[in-house]
Amino acid sequence: MARIVVGFIACWMVLLAGCGFQLREDAQLPFASAYVDAPDASVLAPGLRQSLASQGKLAERAEDAPVRIRVTDERREKNILALSGGGKAREYRLIYKVTLKVTDGQGRELVAPIELQQMREFSYDDALILAKEAEEANLRRAMEQEILRQALRRLSYVKR
Repeated sequence: MARIVVGFIACWMVLLAGCGFQLREDAQLPFASAYVDAPDASVLAPGLRQSLASQGKLAERAEDAPVRIRVTDERREKNILALSGGGKAREYRLIYKVTLKVTDGQGRELVAPIELQQMREFSYDDALILAKEAEEANLRRAMEQEILRQALRRLSYVKR
């Protein structure tokens, strides 16, 4: 009986190893350091700076960085998707858009402007105001994290 269990576990381990599954890793950035230029109200910039700093690639001054990442456009939208019979909003769509420009020290574009966008839809109910506000905040946070992951993935393909 023990041999059957060991054989079964070994088969599963071989199958799992053979499927190519890997945990998601941090994007490996191909440049020595980068400076992040963004408005003070930017939601993306702190996360981008933290990710660069964790890899030791954050430049404190623009003059010291061979790569400059500029957040040129960052917008949040909340649109009504559906109305109830009484004219109240029943469903919303949240949109978060970011445009990044990546240049070298001389101001030459390294890649075309990067446009990232996330959308989420959620239902709304006046009887559950606090819960729906918390749901909206969680959706916004998830969108921000996904945009940050996408930005880092795109930055990992920057060629000098």
